[in-house]
Amino acid sequence: MPNTVSIALTDVRLHPRVAQQSITAERLNSALDRAAAAAKPFRDRPVHTAIALIDWDHHLPSRTLSIRLHICYDQIARERFEQGFEKRMADITAKNKYPEFDVPDYSGLLSDEVYDIDLTSSFDFDSMRFVSPWRRQISDEDSAGAVAAVQASPQFADLKRSIADRPGVLGELEAVGWTPPCESGQPQWTLDVWWLTSFDGRIGRGWSFLVDLAHKDGRVTAAREFTVRAG
Repeated sequence: MPNTVSIALTDVRLHPRVAQQSITAERLNSALDRAAAAAKPFRDRPVHTAIALIDWDHHLPSRTLSIRLHICYDQIARERFEQGFEKRMADITAKNKYPEFDVPDYSGLLSDEVYDIDLTSSFDFDSMRFVSPWRRQISDEDSAGAVAAVQASPQFADLKRSIADRPGVLGELEAVGWTPPCESGQPQWTLDVWWLTSFDGRIGRGWSFLVDLAHKDGRVTAAREFTVRAG
């Protein structure tokens, strides 16, 4: 079933260098609405807090801005986020002496889910990425279920027949990370499973299978080629 939990922004906070340029939250309402609508909490987790930080691009005047959307599942997570935010603001305040001097932005702050939203030069919604470090943390059970779903899929069977000479040294199917709907275009969270088909020591190529583990026995909802550079 698609995720049905909706996000309501708790508050919107502007970086001091954004506020200094008289850029208001009202100018960003459309982008904020789209970001909130695109964020679907992992496995329908309840949302205690959703905070949008409007961040600057280290240029005066700013050429574009970004939104860092932080989602907290409970009060404990909210308190951890606020502690990190207060420390960052203290660092910004200490260095914000003259407009021409650079100051830190809001990157790297942690919460249960973190999304970076790129805005266009006119401050409209452009793209959205899930940046929480835990996207690579996959349980053995979820990994095994996703790999089994790909192995049983017609997409993988067709691919194996078309690449009969694939070197065995490239390894087997591997679950590599969680992918939210805002990145995949799927209605639900999926687990990304990779199958490497070639590697020359510098560039690897292969296929990515998106698996919906919420579906009975799992199912592959999309398959696409990828290219990755080593290092």
